[in-house]
Amino acid sequence: MPSVHFPLMLALAAGSFFLWRKGGTKLSHALICAGFGFYFADTAAAPSLHSAVNSVVGMLSQLG
Repeated sequence: MPSVHFPLMLALAAGSFFLWRKGGTKLSHALICAGFGFYFADTAAAPSLHSAVNSVVGMLSQLG
């Protein structure tokens, strides 16, 4: 799981940066999304989200 976590976080950070620069997303919007993600990680739903992400990544790795 840690091997998937870091590249996924880099991809999300790059996507956020791209949307901020090209898509009109304001810095305040990006900070709110980051704060939401930070606090969402402490909820009971976080393990389900991690499981879903790992399933999708596993499915995508089998395609290639």
